[in-house]
Amino acid sequence: MGKRNIIKAGYLLSYDYSYIFTSVNQIYHDVDHIMISYDADHKTWAGNDIFIPESFFSDIKKIDTDHKITFYKDSFYIPGMQPMELETRQRNMMAEQLGADGWHIQIDGDEYAYDFRKLAQFLRKNSFLLKKAKNNPINFQVNFVTLFKQNEEGFFVITPFEEKCMLITNYPKYEYARLTNKGRTLSLDYYLVHQSWARSEDEIIEKINNWGHKNDFDTSRFLDLWKELNANNYSEFKNFHPIYGNLWKELSFFPSRNIDEFILSFSKKHLQKKLHLDLSLTKKIKIWIKNLF
Repeated sequence: MGKRNIIKAGYLLSYDYSYIFTSVNQIYHDVDHIMISYDADHKTWAGNDIFIPESFFSDIKKIDTDHKITFYKDSFYIPGMQPMELETRQRNMMAEQLGADGWHIQIDGDEYAYDFRKLAQFLRKNSFLLKKAKNNPINFQVNFVTLFKQNEEGFFVITPFEEKCMLITNYPKYEYARLTNKGRTLSLDYYLVHQSWARSEDEIIEKINNWGHKNDFDTSRFLDLWKELNANNYSEFKNFHPIYGNLWKELSFFPSRNIDEFILSFSKKHLQKKLHLDLSLTKKIKIWIKNLF
């Protein structure tokens, strides 16, 4: 496998297209191929219309100095299917377009993988896991740093950083969003900043009306909770994840004027560590031998 085929990143482009620039800038120099998929009929998974200006595509071309980015448009909305079914379908269709080989990273536009070079070096070092991946599916999950709300002084962030995000696989057969049920899933001690709910109220309303989790919980009630949060009461928010409760234990406040400043200051406080493959030597040898045949 050539070096240029090892690390592939896929984005699903929709209503929050503007966030993708921050995300791409974090990974661009250390990824081999980036694919951005979007609906040919300008629909969300909920069937609502979206508008992506032509300036977006020209602005992407400006940052694509190494010609790594390709676009893939198709009919991703099908009436009668649930939003999560459509999200999973689009992820699989994009994975097929990217090709079966290599490490597949499906990353959302509001997710920022700072100091991505350490993650890329880890994946290249362990590229032996890519040979005959069907026989040895490997998935890597990382630690979400979820931003819940922003005010003029900074961001309210979910702590501790225990929420996991399935991010990387050598066998891209998705069954629920980015989740696969094939092979072995290993955790990497790597932080992935997720802007998530830290948006304007109008953007939040657009998000909950169109995303894959649209029908998974009472979004209107949760939006009311989000509106109530402020600098005086954020410490009262405990175990409040809308689906999994205690997955979000509490909130901390991080002063920052904007997302770029947050990423910079957070990355200095929480350095990305050197990553290690959590497999025994015996298991590594067995995989290597199995890949010979």
